[in-house]
Amino acid sequence: MGLSSTLRALTLASALLAATAATGAAQPLTLGEQFALRGYTGAAMGQVLTAIIKAERVGVLTNPSSICGSLVGAIGAQVVSTSKAADAFAVAALAKPEEAATAVSAIKDRDAIALIFGGQVSAEENYALTKASLRALAEVNYQGALFLHLRVWVPKFAEKAAAEDPVIGKYLASKQNIYTVTVDAPNGKALVHRVSFAEPAQRSVEVLHQVAMNPTWLDLFKRAI
Repeated sequence: MGLSSTLRALTLASALLAATAATGAAQPLTLGEQFALRGYTGAAMGQVLTAIIKAERVGVLTNPSSICGSLVGAIGAQVVSTSKAADAFAVAALAKPEEAATAVSAIKDRDAIALIFGGQVSAEENYALTKASLRALAEVNYQGALFLHLRVWVPKFAEKAAAEDPVIGKYLASKQNIYTVTVDAPNGKALVHRVSFAEPAQRSVEVLHQVAMNPTWLDLFKRAI
């Protein structure tokens, strides 16, 4: 699967939140369809991590929900199939904030770490896990790239954590290698960004790649909301 085709799937992941207002009364997806959608999305995210961020060894911090598990599995499959590293992929799952330090310690030697907090877990719990993970990353002064899933970027979890915790704020403000994906719904495009927290409000510094959205898959993502 080429970069453009995999990024089309990533477009739909961004549309999951951005298109909420336009969903209407659609038939919800089955759990199997939810997993399938995360398969496409995870493959696209893995491609971003290896082809755009250029990470050979990728780590993921995530919650233990089944939907996040399916997304993380797909990310890993793409990374393993692309990277030349023998130990290309590692995952640390945490169910509560107190586990963040141990989770980060397990993957802190990776070129890039993705924060994948969404799935069936509440926004409040995901924020607590995100904040604890960022604090643990700051405490070890992790220098690799960070990738923020849209479920972290759109609700501004990292920005909020930076405002509440000066250690996180200082750490994120100094990093030049943080990435995310958004969607320009009116123009039907997905955009891969390098982002900054130096102001300290989150903002896009540059768009590294963009691709046209696939309307068929977008409809499936709208049903998933």
